[in-house]
Amino acid sequence: MTSERQKGKREMAVFPRFLETSHLPIDPDSVEKRSPPEPDIHCRHRSEGSVAFELVELCDPSFAKASEAYLRTSDPLPQIISSKLRRKYQSEAPIELFCYTAGRIITPDNVLLQAIKPYLRSRRHIFRRAWLLGHKGVYLVWNKD
Repeated sequence: MTSERQKGKREMAVFPRFLETSHLPIDPDSVEKRSPPEPDIHCRHRSEGSVAFELVELCDPSFAKASEAYLRTSDPLPQIISSKLRRKYQSEAPIELFCYTAGRIITPDNVLLQAIKPYLRSRRHIFRRAWLLGHKGVYLVWNKD
């Protein structure tokens, strides 16, 4: 299992890619890694003020443990997304969900988008928006407004 320190390093490496690709007006100097029960990242949106992001890597467990050429894959989305929607967070800032792929899932972006949306629409949760940094770009998956 990945340590929290390794997870934090991975998150702090992927978040600047998200900002660069999404063109969100986030002050890069304001990005801070936080620890639970806060969301993973706290930063400042140039027009909306403070915002927090909870990050989640969409990763097939078979890829994460793979050492052989043949892999059986599974759909990790139900478990991954459901666990994030159930968690309790402490933050004064609005919270956004940031899902990303890091080469450890083979599902195409359009399939991921269609799989994530129903979870966000059908359940009560704290997230005001949800994003996906997929294989081919950044997508706004869901917007509470």
